[in-house]
Amino acid sequence: MKKFVCCVVLSVLASADEPKNVNDFESLLDEVSNIATKKSINVDYMPSVVTVIDAQTYMDAGIQTVSQALDMLPGFQEQVSSMGYTITTVRGFKNPNAYFADKIKILVDGVAINNEVTGTTSFYLDFPLQLVEKIEVLRGPASTMYGGGAFYGAVNIITKLGNSKKENQIYLEGGSYGYITAGTSLYTTENGWSIFADGYAASNDKRLYFHAQDPVDNGYSDEAMKDYSVGFKATNGGWELLARLKHETSGNFYSFEGALDPIPTKGQNHSSIYLFSQLSYKTYFDDYELETKINYSHRTESVNANIASIAEIAGKFSVVGITMTDGFYTKENLQEDNYGFESTLNLPEIASNDILVGVGLTYDVVTEDNYFSSVENAIVQSGNMAALKANPAFDYNNNDEPAYWLDPTATTVVPKGISRTNIYGYAQDLVSITDKIDLILGLRLDHYSDVGSTLSRRAGFVYRASDTTTIKLLYGSAYRAPTFTEADALGHINLRMGDPNIKPEESNTYEAVLVYSPNFYNKFILNFYYTKLYNVIDLEELYDTPVGYQNYPDRESKGVEFEYFFKTGMKHNFYFNASYTNTDYATSPDGSQANPDPSIVQRMPDISPFMAKALYIYKPTSKLSLGTAWRYFSATTQTRMPWVVSSVEAGDYKAAVHEVHIVDETLTYRFTPHSQIQATIKNLFNAQVLQPSYYYDSAHEGIQREGRNYLIKYIHKF
Repeated sequence: MKKFVCCVVLSVLASADEPKNVNDFESLLDEVSNIATKKSINVDYMPSVVTVIDAQTYMDAGIQTVSQALDMLPGFQEQVSSMGYTITTVRGFKNPNAYFADKIKILVDGVAINNEVTGTTSFYLDFPLQLVEKIEVLRGPASTMYGGGAFYGAVNIITKLGNSKKENQIYLEGGSYGYITAGTSLYTTENGWSIFADGYAASNDKRLYFHAQDPVDNGYSDEAMKDYSVGFKATNGGWELLARLKHETSGNFYSFEGALDPIPTKGQNHSSIYLFSQLSYKTYFDDYELETKINYSHRTESVNANIASIAEIAGKFSVVGITMTDGFYTKENLQEDNYGFESTLNLPEIASNDILVGVGLTYDVVTEDNYFSSVENAIVQSGNMAALKANPAFDYNNNDEPAYWLDPTATTVVPKGISRTNIYGYAQDLVSITDKIDLILGLRLDHYSDVGSTLSRRAGFVYRASDTTTIKLLYGSAYRAPTFTEADALGHINLRMGDPNIKPEESNTYEAVLVYSPNFYNKFILNFYYTKLYNVIDLEELYDTPVGYQNYPDRESKGVEFEYFFKTGMKHNFYFNASYTNTDYATSPDGSQANPDPSIVQRMPDISPFMAKALYIYKPTSKLSLGTAWRYFSATTQTRMPWVVSSVEAGDYKAAVHEVHIVDETLTYRFTPHSQIQATIKNLFNAQVLQPSYYYDSAHEGIQREGRNYLIKYIHKF
């Protein structure tokens, strides 16, 4: 594989053609972003670490979704949980025991995707790149602009609709595992209104066979999916109305704790419905720019999870003389509403100061939460809850894990009606000290009705040393308020309870960035970073604790990220990055046992310390392009938690996942400027791709992902 990468680099450098001025100018425009400052600035001069993903370039390399695109960036690692939820890890920060709370802010066309219950936005990361214009990605803290959740970074998915692209298109795509999708984006005008719409529908019947070490676990994962989305935008003068609906239903992959199909007679799946709408108005007066937005979003999540087989559960209840004819399964239906208002004012430049101020208000409320557990229901129906809880022979008496079971009669996970209000204000000043030196200062104050006030700070220094070299020194703090699950969840068997006294987690990040662009062909970026986390919110896995979520000891992450861009006017487009992170993880000491476990400091489990990725697009003619995408992930780090280490040493579990190279190849042929066909081979060399599993127990090796598979797509623009 090293030879492959070297050959690609050498072929690019050896066969470079001369750039065309118009293409050079367009490439500069493509690298303009406003994600870090809410002002359009070239990313090289932006006082943040930002990468702009051009969707068309990534599609020409075989990248299909937003999640796959993020997985090509330095410091990003996209994984899936045993239930199929996408986990986004940035710069090595991950909650090894809790697969919710991504801790990055996801925006679609500038509108935040809210989820105050669990914090995850994974249900939006499979959005197709075919409807996307570009993705702006900020690595590092972004709380001064975007508030809580913009903890490790911020991602703005800018669709063709959101970018007001006046383009009509349809596309059809099919491939392995019965995958089929169709989509469109449309544009028209009516009575002074510009109207944009898009939509897609997708489905597959994916089931991956996994030959486990334990013959009992041989079988197929359940990943069948149905997904659709529709979007709408209308603009007239300073008015803009934006709305989008997304609905996805998927199988539960490897089930709740890694058993492929514990109860074959019962279905298991999870679905998410997400609707957002935003009305905004922008006006100008005396060189002032005022923009006001009001928005609303609604999320429904339904989960049917099978946890343990009928025979296993019947055996646990038989010891207390109860006949149990059901396995262990749970059901939950959850609904959440979010309301928001924000007004931002750009002031005219005052003595080289470019000032932006904003105020806002959000309100989040859980409108529905219905939960059912077959095990808890059997306990309640027995009429002997107190006796069962005191009986040491009963497996679910919870003497070891009191966080599991406080009230088995509870029919919610998060109390219905629980709400949160946040009032905030922020200010930012971009100061042009000289023609070569810029300074950014930012401050934001948030006041939450349930957790109090938080303050975010930001400072950045940008020095354009020459026409080819830029140096950045950056500092930023960020915070994340606990989700409703982390703070307020009720204890259930197999579900941890929240801690109402939990504190928001905070971070301080320091970065030093060098940008070197010797000419239009080449650009090099080198970034060193150090982040310190405080009051880290994570799920504990020790015994005898009254709560599940708690504030952990401080954590640190330090590392380096390198990016190289090579682009000529016509034939070649090459992007390479590499990153290394050293992130520590500390457990809380458990002092309640006869032999208490001490605090353990280790490297962050389940992440690849070293990653390298590359894209190369070669266009020998205007009609034909060849695309290659390559990703390398080093072996994941092993946990040193005693309960896992002892199992690994006994040969029961495999706590680390081996290194892997993944190569995709794509051929695109353009029949006309308006019509093209694209064929992609994903995982060309059929590498075995495994990902860390919850409790390290998904078939004892990890969560297996696709081997070699195929896609073919037809696009027509009109």
